[in-house]
Amino acid sequence: MINRPVTCARSTARWTRRTGAHVIEIPSRTSGRGTVRIADSRLWETYGSIGLLSSYPGLTPWPYTNWGRAARRSLARADVTVPGWLLHLHRTGGGTLPSFLLTVPSSAGTPDPAAEIAALGAVTPARIREELERRFPQGVPAEVRPLHADPEARMAELRAFLPRYRRAALAPFEDSLRAATEEDILLRARILATQGPDRLLGTLRGNGLRVPETGRLVLVPLVFGRGTSLLVRAPNSVTAVSYQAEGAAVLAGGVRSHGGRTGEPARGDRLEILLGRSRAGVVRGLVAPTTTSDLATTLGLAPSTVSEHLTSLVAAGVVRRRRAGVRVLYELDGSGVELLRHLDHGRRVNQP
Repeated sequence: MINRPVTCARSTARWTRRTGAHVIEIPSRTSGRGTVRIADSRLWETYGSIGLLSSYPGLTPWPYTNWGRAARRSLARADVTVPGWLLHLHRTGGGTLPSFLLTVPSSAGTPDPAAEIAALGAVTPARIREELERRFPQGVPAEVRPLHADPEARMAELRAFLPRYRRAALAPFEDSLRAATEEDILLRARILATQGPDRLLGTLRGNGLRVPETGRLVLVPLVFGRGTSLLVRAPNSVTAVSYQAEGAAVLAGGVRSHGGRTGEPARGDRLEILLGRSRAGVVRGLVAPTTTSDLATTLGLAPSTVSEHLTSLVAAGVVRRRRAGVRVLYELDGSGVELLRHLDHGRRVNQP
């Protein structure tokens, strides 16, 4: 274990590094001393991947496309089916899940998926029914009624399902997932050390993170965090919340460098040869509507770099911009779809 006191611009913090987790202590605004932890969770990552598959029943967006194809083939071969009630909770919750399905990640060494899954056995039927009834005030839908009617049996089935799903869908990618998560944790720690805790939380709020103003906070990076926002509040004033980890492009077969240093195009990659690696990554990342900040996080590029590429692509007529409430979304236009189809190894792309 390495303990390193770090003096920040606005506070004094202690960064404790453990295998698979980091602990960052910062002064609390209300209690005088609070804690922010960044912790890895294989259970949360598993839910994030299930949410991505449920949100995109056909083609999963880049950089998850190759993973999605491989995961679906592997799940089919292993005869692993996601419980219908879990899929319905993902689809109707806007990327959220009830807190009874989550545990607050531990900072005690490498995440233990088996222990996280076993902890779900302590959830009481009364709590499950209460949360479901609060989530569906107009009545629990038919898809979720099996869970409401017999919580113990359905949760036992979930604890049996999750290891099988992980072996089929995630095990082949485990090294890449762990590398991306650990790199993201180190990145956040550097932000804290050089720019202070306000900046750290500010960058995550820019990615849609819901940060509580009081209590202790656990931040959980998810490579599969696109479209997923998981949150659980524990009785001891601890709130754990997920955010999109940087570097999800490792699932596409290569890591994009930070700061826009893109290296040489991959041999035989016609799209990268034509556009350059980072701009080709932006085009591939727009098979589903997304924002500048979300795309920058996924690619591991500076938001200013992504914004510059988007401006050029909009001017070229391959990307279109539209407003959805307070958010500005970018997606491929018809010519952008054709560009991918013809130059990106015959990629199958949904029409906008």
